Parts: sequence; structure tokens; C-alpha cells
Amino acid sequence: MACLTSMIEPLRAANEIVGREIFAWSLISEDGNRVEASARVGFDPHMALANVETLDQLYLLSDPSSHFKDRQNSNGKLRKLARHGTTIGAISGGVFPLARSGLLDGHAASVHWCYAAAFAEEFPDFTPSTDVISIDARRLTASGAAAAFDLSLHLIEKAVGSGVATEVACWFQHPMMRGQGVPQRKPTFAAESTNDMLPRMVRDAIAMFSDHLEDPLNITDVAREVGVSVR
Repeated sequence: MACLTSMIEPLRAANEIVGREIFAWSLISEDGNRVEASARVGFDPHMALANVETLDQLYLLSDPSSHFKDRQNSNGKLRKLARHGTTIGAISGGVFPLARSGLLDGHAASVHWCYAAAFAEEFPDFTPSTDVISIDARRLTASGAAAAFDLSLHLIEKAVGSGVATEVACWFQHPMMRGQGVPQRKPTFAAESTNDMLPRMVRDAIAMFSDHLEDPLNITDVAREVGVSVR
């Protein structure tokens, strides 16, 4: 439930901020029947997977042990959608049924650190990413509910710009917009540093500035070194 709402709520807020419907979503279950989340809250799907015709994007959300009831037809439906241009993704445990469908073969995918051992056991030939989110061509994965929020912010930024994405983050007091290249971090009490939550280019820039406190560097030079614009 947290993964689902973490994907939808930022998109809903973005629509409100821009004053028009940029994003729309539908809930899908394998058979079209009501689905009960682990929190015992029920969700009524708009349609069954078999009845889906076209989608821009489709995300799987489940626990790691979930399997389709009709694996052959449902996995075949996912592969058909992918062949016809649908971007396929997964949130948290949803990466397991996505991997079982074969649609992660040859792609990077983020796996929540608490699922890493189980994923490695079931898919020994697959090396998962330890990043918060992974975007590899038309495969988008987020390691958990908070990462799903970050992924939605990425979709918002791509569609309507960083200003709207930042405002959405502010609405929900989301403290940091984490993008690609940010590693997952195990929770700690009173953490000393948030450096490992930053994108690599930001960490590199901070290190360069820190090493030259006595002889400050020019921002233009640092930007050139880490491979980004001055802005």
C-alpha cells in the first residue's frame, strides 16, 4: 500500500500544481478482482491484466513471494506490452515477479537491501543494483516505498520540469530528491553524514571543494571536472 500511494500521490500533486491532468493512472490486478494489501486495506482495480490494451508505463507491486495465478498467460501479457512499447517497472518486492517474467534480462534493476539475499538465491546470474532507483532504457525499478516517491519525482521532472518536482517534494516534506546513482542506505540512529545519499557527481564536487578550503576553487572548474553545467 505504501509503495502504491508513494507512486500515485506525487503525480496527483503535480496535476494540482500545474492545473491540468499531466498524469493519469489505473489500478490493475491479474484477474480484475479486489486486492487486499498487507495492511488489510482493499483496493478495487479498474481492469484485469488480460484486458489491458495500451499503456505508457506499467509497474508491478507485490511481496517477493507473489506469483501470477496463470503464469504463462500473465507473463506473456507483460512481454507483449513490453514489445509494443510499454515501459515496464517494479517497486520493492515487485521486482521478483518482474524478474520471473524474463523482462529484466539484460537490464539493471534496484533491489531493496533486505531482499538482496533472497533475490540472489533465486536469480544467481543477475547482479542487482544497490541504488535507490534504476532507470535502464524502458525498465524502471525502485527499491522501496520512499524510492517510489523519488521515482515519481523523476517522472514529474521529466514531464514538467524541476520546479514542479521540487514543489511536490515540498508539499510532502520529502527531504531530498534522490536520483540515479544514489545508493541505498540502511537506517541508522543519529546518522553522522548524509553524503552517501547524494549523487556521485555531488559527492565528488563536495570533496573537491573540501580539499581546497585554503585556496577556493572556481565553480566553473569544478563543474567541468565532474561533468555537469555550472547551473
